[in-house]
Amino acid sequence: MPALSLPANFSASAVASRIQGRYGLAGFARLVKLLEILASSDIASGGIVPLPKSDWRDALGVSDEELYDFLGALMRFGWLTYSEGDEPGAPLVVVFCQADDYLPQPEPILFTAADQWVFWCETELNMRREVTGDPAVRALFRRWCASNVTVTEMHQACEEAAPNNPELTPYALHAQLQAVRRMRLEKARA
Repeated sequence: MPALSLPANFSASAVASRIQGRYGLAGFARLVKLLEILASSDIASGGIVPLPKSDWRDALGVSDEELYDFLGALMRFGWLTYSEGDEPGAPLVVVFCQADDYLPQPEPILFTAADQWVFWCETELNMRREVTGDPAVRALFRRWCASNVTVTEMHQACEEAAPNNPELTPYALHAQLQAVRRMRLEKARA
């Protein structure tokens, strides 16, 4: 069953307050219904949900005019965008601007063997076998396993290291990974 992650104070959020002020509790319920539709969509869609207009109308219990009014208000609030093709039967595509805020975060991928990091570096970063096969690099990969480095952390390290390093090496990634972890600890302390 898909999951939805609402903050404890969701009804006090800016968008919920504005919608409830304009449409009352029915508007708030429709807002939650939109989030349920988002949660039941394909997670890989990135918050883009294409459905026939009739499905949107039925889900929200509104007419065409009310649907466009409601979606238009949410678009003005910067919460979503929507578009519809010109051809008959074209889906109404709703794009949730901060979909990740309402979806549960996936469990981080945690490698338990150096060979998994070897494979990841070779396939995701196109590192050569000469680099990933070096005994010192293998020792570094074992250290990543022992210190529970996640793929999510490594993606962040890659994004931050790439502008300063034309060729990402395991050592450059390790240095950036330490900075990522330091920032995360400082954020946790604050």
